[in-house]
Amino acid sequence: MKERINTALCLIAVVVPAVVFGGIFYKILIAIVMGLSIYEMLHICSRPRIGLYMYFLVGAFFVGGFLLSRDSLLISNYLILVYMACVLACMIFDETCNIERAAYVFTMGTLVCAGCHALLVMRLSYGWEYLLLLAIATFGSDTGAYFTGMAIGKHKLIPRLSPKKTIEGSIGGIILGSVLGLIFAYFTGILAKHWIIVPAVIVMTLTGQIGDLIFSAIKRYFEVKDYSKLLPGHGGILDRIDSLTYNVLIFSFFLMIVGL
Repeated sequence: MKERINTALCLIAVVVPAVVFGGIFYKILIAIVMGLSIYEMLHICSRPRIGLYMYFLVGAFFVGGFLLSRDSLLISNYLILVYMACVLACMIFDETCNIERAAYVFTMGTLVCAGCHALLVMRLSYGWEYLLLLAIATFGSDTGAYFTGMAIGKHKLIPRLSPKKTIEGSIGGIILGSVLGLIFAYFTGILAKHWIIVPAVIVMTLTGQIGDLIFSAIKRYFEVKDYSKLLPGHGGILDRIDSLTYNVLIFSFFLMIVGL
């Protein structure tokens, strides 16, 4: 636990200033996260080890997601279609790239790239307040679920994917994440801009848990505990941004529905 807390404090010391100051600092942070995410998502493909060329292909897609469509929270549909065509074409000349692996590379690559792109645009177009609201709702739910589950958790949520998660913990996470998120939204003035923020925050406390379980399902399939050992006590970058990557897309849909 001490190691986990120390790592979390170090992450906060690096990430929060980059988020608040924005500009080149935040762009560099997102670029680093993208690069490490590519390595982690492909590195766990070890039966057999994925071809080196795939790192360059996925990297090119991520660069496109980083540089293009800066006026929208969602990446270009054309970019996704080109990426899909390239990944599927890999099955022709690479015997280790079957449809199952191609589907994973396409799906996981699209999810993470779209998430990182949305994190970048949200800071550039909406401001640090929206990004911190996203983080508070997401990690508040994660924290509430952990401590509620430890205190009163009895009924397993989905033991097949995460043996320690409980239904009581999930409910506690939704409550804490919603309360913290709405309090933050109120005091920063975000709540006053549109009523959609209320359901958005509440939904994110639930979908953040769904995102975490989705990434857990992927790890179960590849029979790994963590995506990497980069962050002591936390695993890899994808272990930390799993629910955030998923939630930023959910938040983006809410913002785009009302034209915020």
